[in-house]
Amino acid sequence: MNDELAQACIDGLKNLEIHNYPQPINMEVSLLSIFCGLYGIANESIRAEGIGNIRKFNKLSANADKNYGQASSNGERKPNPCILTKILRYHNKDYYEQIIKPLLKKNYEAKKKEKQTLINQTLIPNKIDLQDGITLLDMQEKAANGEYENEEQIVMDLTRLLLYYEGETEDIYAIKGYDAICDTQVLYQKLEGTVYKQLEKININFKNKKIDEKSDDKKESKPLTAKHIFKKYASKFAKKGCKFISEDPKILTVFQGYKYKKLDTIEYECLQMYLDLIKETIAAGDERVYEYILNWIAWMIQNPGKKSRAAIVLQ
Repeated sequence: MNDELAQACIDGLKNLEIHNYPQPINMEVSLLSIFCGLYGIANESIRAEGIGNIRKFNKLSANADKNYGQASSNGERKPNPCILTKILRYHNKDYYEQIIKPLLKKNYEAKKKEKQTLINQTLIPNKIDLQDGITLLDMQEKAANGEYENEEQIVMDLTRLLLYYEGETEDIYAIKGYDAICDTQVLYQKLEGTVYKQLEKININFKNKKIDEKSDDKKESKPLTAKHIFKKYASKFAKKGCKFISEDPKILTVFQGYKYKKLDTIEYECLQMYLDLIKETIAAGDERVYEYILNWIAWMIQNPGKKSRAAIVLQ
């Protein structure tokens, strides 16, 4: 609890009836709960002011006044400043609505922004790897099972699947997907609306999520989706353009590898007719020319996007 909120709580703890025996806070204010809240305040001067105001501005029951010292000692062992906001919520409602609630919202937004800034500064996004089998379906299943604990984990998984760059008229998105025909992962180029519809299907249920009582609103909040997380950390997915192949990490390399399925064994019989064509017809039976042509073909496969600066002329 920061000093601004702590001081506001102290200013609101007035004209209360304070009892000795602890009861649920929504029923009555106990001396122990007051001390637990006050001892949770880090600022010593604000804490001292609050302790001084207990008898000065409030009405204590006979038993509460009698056991004042013991309650103070017990409260010091269980500090929790959030108790003060709950006391005001139930026993000084107008003050809570006008002063405390806006401050809670302000602090919540500030912490959320601070956390987002920290993540943006420290989080190193993954690279899209087509050999990595993760898909949006995997994320959807993880989210449905409550396997995500925080937003960082979602962002890290999304960076394994998705990025975008500026197009001529609108942003272009590259998203990894499964090609059933080739039985491999590929990069699909899609527009924003299509990608957003896919991300909206991933509803996030954080693991061990605590209920956050930021307000008294009874309305159900909109479900959190991967779309919200993506838009929140969009800078982690941005590229400045795309090329077939680029060494620049800020540019999307369109070529992500050949679409192939690795075979356990090679059936050379299937290739023999092509090898014979190269050797007997193109190379005219010359072993050196035959070897050169095979190396020339292999070099192009091994170095996609590069020019061999050599061409074969057939007569």
